Amino acid sequence: MGRDNIAGTKGGILKTLFLLPGMIIQWFMYVSVGGVKGYGKVREQTRLARSPLMTWVYSIGAWGLGGLYILGSLLQQAPS
Repeated sequence: MGRDNIAGTKGGILKTLFLLPGMIIQWFMYVSVGGVKGYGKVREQTRLARSPLMTWVYSIGAWGLGGLYILGSLLQQAPS
């Protein structure tokens, strides 16, 4: 995936599992810009979006939205 800009995201299995959603989002960014020639501003913005800080932000957001979705579905169930 070109981990040149997401150093510092390596760790144990739990850290890797937690950061997996952010790494997947960043992988899609990496692939989507891969065919652009000359890059310029697009490459700069993509590189900033693939920083270690953004890996954490994307992962926290993904896990937070997943948790809210599960919590919302549990609260909407009718009592038995």
